[in-house]
Amino acid sequence: MIILVNMLKYIGKIFLKYYLGLITKIVLVVHRPIIIAVAGSINKAFVKEEVKKALEERKYSVRANPKNFNTEIGLPLAVLSLPSGYNSFRDWIPAILKAPRKIFLRRFPKYLVLSIGTSDPGDASYLLKIIKPKILILTEISQRYLESFKDMDELAKEYEMMRDILTEDDLIIANFDNSRIREILVESKARVLGFGFFEKSDFKLIKIEKQYAGQSFVYEYKNNQINKNIKRFGKHHVYASLVKEAIIKYVEKKL
Repeated sequence: MIILVNMLKYIGKIFLKYYLGLITKIVLVVHRPIIIAVAGSINKAFVKEEVKKALEERKYSVRANPKNFNTEIGLPLAVLSLPSGYNSFRDWIPAILKAPRKIFLRRFPKYLVLSIGTSDPGDASYLLKIIKPKILILTEISQRYLESFKDMDELAKEYEMMRDILTEDDLIIANFDNSRIREILVESKARVLGFGFFEKSDFKLIKIEKQYAGQSFVYEYKNNQINKNIKRFGKHHVYASLVKEAIIKYVEKKL
């Protein structure tokens, strides 16, 4: 009995994966949103939050995937704005029935801000068959989720796939303080903007100072030094703020 139940769950998962993936592809072809993909071992959530905020402040319609909706099933659910049924077949029925209706929506977000999960080899390859980012944001490549990979080189291949799907008309915003990211982007066809303390960063951090209620930081962009204050602590929040600045420049066509 247990074997039968597990088999049905497996079949159900395969069905959902390909059904939702197909509907999502059609929806993206019909509505043609600008996709901003956020990838990396850490800091995806905060970066995604800042990017979404930057776009909403400029009155753009934007949708971002909820936490953990960045996998083969979760990502399509995020694009389609559908809830997960988790482990209940009955709870999946509304999502299955509503999914095709998303094709015929009159209004759809102009921007999708989607984090991409890379916990297993091949994750990026599958997700990139569903979405085609216009902008790729790389936060960090580290050993944090290395368990399913042989080594860092195999993990790096996931990010190389993301790099290679972009064209010269696309944009990569990357953490230049991470040497692995810099190595990967040497062969990028897309335009690359770096942020961080690294000397050749486009958004070059000069200094970070702790304040009573957060942090202040100074960065340089096109020979101009700019001061910013944020009400959060930690360098990762400064990085997220720099990504926000880059996105603002992009949407205002000032890059």
